[in-house]
Amino acid sequence: MRLAGIDSGGTSCRLVLCGEDGTVLSACRVPGHNPNADGFGPLEQSLRQGLKALLAQTDGQPPDALHLGAAGESGENGAKLKTLLQALLPGCRVSVSTDALIALSSGLGRRDGGVLIAGTGTVGFLRQGTDLRRFGGWGWMVDEGGSGWHIGRDGFRAAMAGEDSGLPETGLTRLYEEHFGMPMARALTALYREQLPLADCAPLVFAAYARGDAAAEQILRRNAACLAQTLGRMAEAFGRRCPVVLVGGLLQEGSDYLTLLREQTRALPLELILPPLPPVYGAVCLAAEQAGLPETEAFARRFAASYQKITEGKELAL
Repeated sequence: MRLAGIDSGGTSCRLVLCGEDGTVLSACRVPGHNPNADGFGPLEQSLRQGLKALLAQTDGQPPDALHLGAAGESGENGAKLKTLLQALLPGCRVSVSTDALIALSSGLGRRDGGVLIAGTGTVGFLRQGTDLRRFGGWGWMVDEGGSGWHIGRDGFRAAMAGEDSGLPETGLTRLYEEHFGMPMARALTALYREQLPLADCAPLVFAAYARGDAAAEQILRRNAACLAQTLGRMAEAFGRRCPVVLVGGLLQEGSDYLTLLREQTRALPLELILPPLPPVYGAVCLAAEQAGLPETEAFARRFAASYQKITEGKELAL
């Protein structure tokens, strides 16, 4: 029996094929697309390309079960993705979920608990049995904060200190002006005319924080507090000590943001987990569950060892 897992995000899509013991047979990476932002066509093309490359690295035998975790899979997109994969892989048991669910499974396996994603945007999910509940993740116009976009936006606001007499001076002004290559007054005009990518400015706030900038510290503490509130609501809904997998570019081991988040959630009944395996492993786990295979530590160990070997040596990037 062969299993396949796909982690399809907004910028990158990873595909893995493995045996029923967890040994990775092939892996590849193709461009990722969120169908809500890019339309369905680009994602369909990437999946076709990725599956062709994945099977070409082995003897061409298709998987018996496949799980796809995709950004933007809600609504009709999920049904269209399942139909597409079933057409590409006749006879394969196909299931589709949000990319958050595979991230949760990568850290918790089949256990109940939550996942909090913090990158360009943020979203939380809580799984209890067959019940999957969502916490936030409604986009920059609705969510209160916590994401890379909000951090970048708040940094931009603070960097306007030279133009706004009501704001304290901050090193963010120089950092933002260097980043945009123009004074903040012109950058403000460009922001409204060109929709400058504010999430790309989040590293500037972290750099200023590392230098002891008071405005940057206030920004990060405020945004970490938004994530802490989400985690608090998840813990309350769970009803007991809640394990939560933390994923996303803002919550890497050793990051200042993670340190601030841990400080603000210390009193909450939480077990914060940084998953040792990538989200695509969660997709493989869900494919294995669909195929009726038991969850074992040996499966995880074999996957980890073989995935690291194959991705370091010959993961195909298309």
